[in-house]
Amino acid sequence: MAVLTLAAVNDDLRLDPPPAAVRQAFWLAAIGLLLILAKTVAGATLLAGFDDTYQAIKPSNPFDVGDEVADAIELRLTVAVLLGAALTPLLGLATAAVARRADTSRGLVGVLALVAGGALVLGVVFSPENAASPFDAASLAWLETLIPAWFQTLSSVAVFGVVLLFGVAFLRMGRPAAAGYYQDYDPDARWGGYGSWLDLLRRG
Repeated sequence: MAVLTLAAVNDDLRLDPPPAAVRQAFWLAAIGLLLILAKTVAGATLLAGFDDTYQAIKPSNPFDVGDEVADAIELRLTVAVLLGAALTPLLGLATAAVARRADTSRGLVGVLALVAGGALVLGVVFSPENAASPFDAASLAWLETLIPAWFQTLSSVAVFGVVLLFGVAFLRMGRPAAAGYYQDYDPDARWGGYGSWLDLLRRG
């Protein structure tokens, strides 16, 4: 009797593990979230030490309007950090939505990913590294002291990685097994699917 009762409860709460397509979509989204989080943390770290770094290299400034260039870079870096800080919880919500068993999950992920992707692509135009154009090796080295090449690479990877990863995740959520999984749910349940988040780690 106890076994039957437990089975009935599990059936009511829909505690069966998610199909492979859903697990894949979740981890793709989670990687995209980690990329934008890494970009934001890295940008905040650079911003925190920006003034000290600029003062240290100011005497070797190759630009005629060096202060204006540094101010423009700092402003754009601030905007990039604020944008990342705003998009991180947005993409976190999208990632959590992948793991939510409801027929509205895929649409929610699509909308949030489109908003985040659009903001990131627009942010490329106003990225810190575009504040000034180097005219020789010395000016390039000077600019890369303020905005290191590794940060520029991380920014590019984060932007295009988020767009690509969430795009693929959205497609995986539309697979037949995943679509059936999202549509077959109990609308009265507080959490429409997983018995544990560890289900996302399990294979089968």
